[in-house]
Amino acid sequence: MKTYFDKRINDEVYHMSDLVRVVTVKPLDGYKLLLSFSTGEKRVFDVAPLLNKPAFRQLQNPGLFNSARIAFGTVIWNDEIDLAPESLYHSSQPCD
Repeated sequence: MKTYFDKRINDEVYHMSDLVRVVTVKPLDGYKLLLSFSTGEKRVFDVAPLLNKPAFRQLQNPGLFNSARIAFGTVIWNDEIDLAPESLYHSSQPCD
């Protein structure tokens, strides 16, 4: 992934075209997500370890969890809950 230095914020930033994007999401049993990425890979992300964190507690509701959808290249549930696509990719397991 390429980065460049942005003088406006005095920090390095990722070049957007090089970021991995989530293309599809399918909620699975056990609070897991089947994800397809812009790399062509399919991977499974386990959301269960996040469910006790305040930002993700609402996802314990199966109805909300199963409403996962794609927006802006990542998985979102509502206006308050989303996950970074890089985190989803790096913390997920490849599918066989």
